[in-house]
Amino acid sequence: MNVNDYGGGLTMPSWMQVDEPEPEPDLATLVLYVDGAGHVSHIAPLLQLWHDEACRLLLPFAQPAGAPEPTTSFTAFDERAVGRGRRRRPPRWADGLTEELGQLSAHWYDVAPGAAELDLHVTRFGGGRHLKLQASVGFAQRSHLVPRVVSALIELARRMAEVADLAYGEMLRSAGNPAPATLLDAALRRDPDESADASRCFVRGYEWVTVCPKELTCRLGGADALRASGAFAEVLPLSRGAVLLRATERPEDYRGERVAAVFRALAPVLPAGQPRQLPEHDFSRVVFADAHQVDTPTLTGSVPDQTVRAVASVPVDQGLVHTL
Repeated sequence: MNVNDYGGGLTMPSWMQVDEPEPEPDLATLVLYVDGAGHVSHIAPLLQLWHDEACRLLLPFAQPAGAPEPTTSFTAFDERAVGRGRRRRPPRWADGLTEELGQLSAHWYDVAPGAAELDLHVTRFGGGRHLKLQASVGFAQRSHLVPRVVSALIELARRMAEVADLAYGEMLRSAGNPAPATLLDAALRRDPDESADASRCFVRGYEWVTVCPKELTCRLGGADALRASGAFAEVLPLSRGAVLLRATERPEDYRGERVAAVFRALAPVLPAGQPRQLPEHDFSRVVFADAHQVDTPTLTGSVPDQTVRAVASVPVDQGLVHTL
């Protein structure tokens, strides 16, 4: 079988290659998870801060200097204990923070040349035990904004970590699924509620940027040990003990050996299981090996391509990773 070498002994069968890969989407998405979301009255200040800090850091991309104020749309979905839930259009973000909150989103429309679009989401799941916060910035045909947007999203994660004990987080060069499953959850066929329940025992995934909670950071030896692993271009300690891990400087460089390096570094705290393919899913950022069965130091040498492989990309607007 002909193979293509990615370095570090990792190979991909030639028939899995894409001669003309899909172009990177002009999107950047930050996803953060917080547990203990049982009563909205208790977490309302956090959800309001999420909105306010996202507006402060990200809204300038949707409203360039001198541009008119962007049009804003709010949508809420309330989950009632009895009967069907209801969808409504609150006039303000704060009006969506009811005790029956299931989902709340805001969208700032692209109204001026050179402006971006901003989407903000909150999802409660797992019977109210968990909270997913998601922010996406779209900037079609303006990819030069990527470094600035990434810096703003990292600052947003840092700011939220000051007030919330983050259970997991990730940053994608695409729009994440509004559902609470991670890409690794899909590959392992893990129930997202169970995955979130165990997020202090096993990290829920490994992306270009990964937020590792304090408990797992300690098990990995702390920020210094993660820096020494050589798997990350940036290791940023966050408040309350979590750490933000950026695999590469640019999101487009997170592939092949760089994905495997992150897998090796996080393998001791990854969930067990053999990832499996799913149709129309982009699993190019998943190592196809059971983290609890692979002797991770040996991955620095030659590894059979059937054990660890990067799967060719499929369009990102399908399956788990898609455009909102």
